[in-house]
Amino acid sequence: MFFIILLIIIFILFTHIYAGIIAAPFVSTPKNYIRKALEICQLKEGEKIYDLGSGDGRVLIIAAKEFNAEALGFELSYFLYLISKINIFLRGLSKKAKVKWSNFYEEDLSLADVIFCWLTPKAFPKLVNKFNQELKIGTRVITYSSPLGFWQPEREVELQSEGIKFFGKTLIKPAKVKIFFYCKK
Repeated sequence: MFFIILLIIIFILFTHIYAGIIAAPFVSTPKNYIRKALEICQLKEGEKIYDLGSGDGRVLIIAAKEFNAEALGFELSYFLYLISKINIFLRGLSKKAKVKWSNFYEEDLSLADVIFCWLTPKAFPKLVNKFNQELKIGTRVITYSSPLGFWQPEREVELQSEGIKFFGKTLIKPAKVKIFFYCKK
């Protein structure tokens, strides 16, 4: 029994580390930034939004609940995939928001109206051909913190972060971050 538990823990840790290496380590996007990003891209009711590296599912939840969109996330970390499933289920959004345990580089993105991603700059070069070949004309892409690097953004919005406090002490000072908006032509 101990051996099985150990294998499960190793598996979960491996997928979490691997996801961080190939795309981005998990850092949750503040909810107010997600709302701002979805407003910028003018996400409409019934549209399909894909979140590449969906983490704990917060983009999916906000898109489904507040914008009435069909949300699909791709998450490679098995731990975060499970957390997303639980978060979506607990909010009663299982019909509008879904998450797949998969590598988004291997998924078909052609049905998306909007793509949301918070990835490291090293992840974007792998998306050049995928976006150019699979995304339909008019697909909107939102990146948080880093530009795609291969398309010219139509809009950049600078936001002031709140910083991080712990027991009243500032651990991370407030900083400026950007949301980049693109539209496939």
